[in-house]
Amino acid sequence: MQENAALFGPRPPGLPPSRIVDHTIPLIDENKRYSYYLSKCPDSLRPQLLEKINTYIANGWWEPCQTDQAAPLLCIPKKTGDLRAVCDLRQRNENTVKDVTPFPDQDQIRHDCARAAEVSKIDLTNAYEQVRIRSEDVWKTAFSTIYGTYISHVMQQGDCNAPSTFQRLMTAIFRDYIGIFVHVYLDDLFVFSDSIAEHETHLTLVFVKLRENLFYLSITKCWLFAPRLDCLGHLIDEKGLHADADKMARVRHWPTPLNYHDVQRFLGLVQYLSHFMPNLAAFTGPLSSITRNGQTFDWRPLHQKCFEEIKALACKTPILRPIDVRHPDPIWVITDASTSGVGAVYGQGPEWDHCRPAGFMSKKFTPAQHSYFTFEAEALGVLEALLKWEDKLLGRHFKVVTDHRALTFINDKRKLPPRLERWIEYLTRFDFEIIHVEGVKNLVADSFSRYYANEGIDIWHDPQDMVSADARLDPTGDTLSDKRVAELREIRAQHIVEEHEPRVREAQDLANHQDPQPSHPNEHHVEDDPTLADSTTQGPPLDVIVRETVDFEHLVREGYQHDKVLAKVVEQPGEHPSFRLRNGLLWYAPPSSPDLNVLCIPRTRVRNRSLTEIVLDEAHRAIGHLGAQRTSDYVRRWFWWPGIGKQITKFCTSCSVCQTTKGSRQHPLGLLHSLPIPDRPWSSIGMDFVGPFPPSLGYDYLWVVICRLTAQVHLIPLTTTIRASDLAWLYLRDIVRLHGLAASIVSDRDPKFTSKFWQELHRLMGGKLLMSTAFHPQTDGVTERAIQTVSQILRSVVKPDQTDWVQRLPLVEFAMNSSISATTGFSPFELTYGYNPRMVQELAREPAMPGVKDFANQALDNLRMAHDAIIASRIAQAFYANQHRRDEVKTYDDQFTVGKLVYLSTENLSLPKGRARKLLPRFVGPYPIIRANPGTSHYTLGLPDVLRRRRIHPTFHVSLLRPVEPNDETVFPGRDVTVFYDFGINPEEEYDVDEIIAHRWVGRAIEFYVRFKDGDLFWESYENCKDLAALDRYLELHGITNWRRLPHNEHPTSAPARRR
Repeated sequence: MQENAALFGPRPPGLPPSRIVDHTIPLIDENKRYSYYLSKCPDSLRPQLLEKINTYIANGWWEPCQTDQAAPLLCIPKKTGDLRAVCDLRQRNENTVKDVTPFPDQDQIRHDCARAAEVSKIDLTNAYEQVRIRSEDVWKTAFSTIYGTYISHVMQQGDCNAPSTFQRLMTAIFRDYIGIFVHVYLDDLFVFSDSIAEHETHLTLVFVKLRENLFYLSITKCWLFAPRLDCLGHLIDEKGLHADADKMARVRHWPTPLNYHDVQRFLGLVQYLSHFMPNLAAFTGPLSSITRNGQTFDWRPLHQKCFEEIKALACKTPILRPIDVRHPDPIWVITDASTSGVGAVYGQGPEWDHCRPAGFMSKKFTPAQHSYFTFEAEALGVLEALLKWEDKLLGRHFKVVTDHRALTFINDKRKLPPRLERWIEYLTRFDFEIIHVEGVKNLVADSFSRYYANEGIDIWHDPQDMVSADARLDPTGDTLSDKRVAELREIRAQHIVEEHEPRVREAQDLANHQDPQPSHPNEHHVEDDPTLADSTTQGPPLDVIVRETVDFEHLVREGYQHDKVLAKVVEQPGEHPSFRLRNGLLWYAPPSSPDLNVLCIPRTRVRNRSLTEIVLDEAHRAIGHLGAQRTSDYVRRWFWWPGIGKQITKFCTSCSVCQTTKGSRQHPLGLLHSLPIPDRPWSSIGMDFVGPFPPSLGYDYLWVVICRLTAQVHLIPLTTTIRASDLAWLYLRDIVRLHGLAASIVSDRDPKFTSKFWQELHRLMGGKLLMSTAFHPQTDGVTERAIQTVSQILRSVVKPDQTDWVQRLPLVEFAMNSSISATTGFSPFELTYGYNPRMVQELAREPAMPGVKDFANQALDNLRMAHDAIIASRIAQAFYANQHRRDEVKTYDDQFTVGKLVYLSTENLSLPKGRARKLLPRFVGPYPIIRANPGTSHYTLGLPDVLRRRRIHPTFHVSLLRPVEPNDETVFPGRDVTVFYDFGINPEEEYDVDEIIAHRWVGRAIEFYVRFKDGDLFWESYENCKDLAALDRYLELHGITNWRRLPHNEHPTSAPARRR
């Protein structure tokens, strides 16, 4: 690294050397006169400006001159108070022949860097000023300041051809390396390699080229061996490339319209796409009819089907076509901004409104950007488009289309805010003209700009989906508002806001089951008791931990001879400048931190375990099983070995503790499969509870029972204290009496439905209680929609104090049963009884029609049509829901087959009482798959006895399973990855009660004499008995419902001890 130290030092005085490529300024008309304005500078910046002028003159970069016209030098203050000086070269740029040098493909650069194991990014200090201008063109650089007029011998910021010159120069210098391990994009150098050793060699070659050409680097802008970096506006980290969605993703995931305006915007997009898509008119007719005057907005299944068909057709048809620079048709960039974001279309064709698209873009404004002026918002739309397609547009003439007239005068404005000055400086790189069109014609870009219109402004998306041009063009934040800077800090910190579960109930549950713990005095010394900040940012010294585990240094010295790579370094340490051999131990100094010496660990065995695995195991546990990146940062502070990065990733991925305790950020596994549709009314019903409500006529809860075929509902008021026997009676009185016995019942797992009494009642009556198996929400949603309708109607008819909701139930039930369903096309009354009821007496009676058979046939036809419509609706629901789910077969191939091991989610398992839900493991296991049914995404597991005794059904939906990432025995031999979880006492065993025989009063407290299934008799407190069905039976025997009314003199003659 010594020979490269000069690269990071200050630039020496004197002009840059004349290189393969020097900058030229080819003017169209060298005699043209410019209408320049006078240069100005704030008083506070004048000392800095004078110092800059003197420095540049002393170094030979600037030279005083006399000239009859000179561009003004803009003095822009940074937030730090420092000076930023830029020449306003807009008029000269218009008179300059544009350099058409092609630029590298940004996507190729990002993908090469993302796939590499090691990546570095190198930035030059004031890169443009390190390029010399040819002597015959120096006179054209004249600029004016308040301290006189000067010419520049080095390339100027704001020169329209400066990016092309610099690109040609760097391409010529690194021609032999580009695409192999180097990519050059303007002043950014990306070096990518497959290993650390290769990367060191590649960096050395790059530094040699830079030294030979007398270039100087910015040490604060170089990221060597970077774990994460910004690659042309996209983040690359251990997860890979955080890239934009594919080019048609915005069309594919276009949100469902919610009003007229949404439909009109979508139709505007469709009208534009219709030039490239056949057979589109058949699908647009129903959508167009919604927007006609006088029509009520009613989004029906037909409209949804047409909407989805249009999107599918757009994604199947080859709409996008790359730009052909050989074709004479102009290139168009059509942009727009709305209150929610920006949108753009990029394409080529004779006219802007019929050009063949090459790409679409839509990005959302952040909350801080909502305060930007309209002109700034519209300018951001242009900037985002140019940044996205920069490599396709630089060096080519194109036309920008906007409906904001003020943008057409952007090059004529003299006094601009610092933020716009910086933006215009970027725009000078391009050769373009701005064309204004009416807003009503700019439909396509407007549609994309309102892509997020129906979202709240505080909803965030991935960084690549948010407007970021202002931050990319001002990385130091000098021209950004404080609110915008705070947003950027939060994004970079990647704060994850966690949803909180209800805490009051959980805290109370913990308190009820927590054993009293003795308090111990604090016996730790200060040095043994690190602060929270110390433990989360630094971690305990890893070298100390490892030395306490094994005879570390002896194993390391002995192990070097068994490591093929490190053995060569130990034999000839002088040939490897990054390594040092001291006392038989090999130390490594990373190029990114030459002052840091870390110990090299050989690949050797320790009692059938590898030494590197022992180090990783201790490190991973020491920092609390944080992710691969945190573990890597922690280990690399003390140790290094060849391939350390990949080993750490593999180790953390296969860690059993991490697999069982960490959740997933991906879409849930498993496609939704709707339940079978019944073939006759009330043969299958759904039921659920709603409430609580304010007390009304003694009721505070509502029981909703619905026919899954006809959607007929019955609304039955209840109390929260109703017993299972009373609920069964209501079921017989109000449901079975009217409609007969249902063959199946779909319900959630409410205790009132899952109680043994209720299940036994259905068994005796021949009904099947059909639960949502494996806790998976794959019911048809009919009950949930009915509950929403009930709530909506009640909300509109009840009094403000809400105490009359019970009186309103009959009319609500009648309204729901007499209204026509959008799914079936019939009302529930008509499907159940064959006719609709009358609301009022007709003025004239119709003569009776004799066709009873026709009436019956019509009713049957209605049922068949309803049955078909419900099936179609369920298919559509499953299709739309599955857009946000993953097919387990396609995602994991053979991971969910019989015999494979999987972890089981604890989300809905009955785990020990008194344990905080947030601290429970996310998964337990692993358990083998003994039966697989991918058709319904259900899998049966071989559960252990401890779970079977808890009566947990062994069949689960795949969304509750996680495939096991096995340990790689070739890399980590002998590693123990088993994780056991103590499930505690089985609650069924805890309350395995036969009956309550008697009670006794102890002061004001009551105890019950309980006989357990094993024959034991013990006194138990009310707290231990309050949830027992045996207590309900005991109170019924006494003819009461409240235990406080039990007599005070009933107890057995003998009093056995309390059960312990």
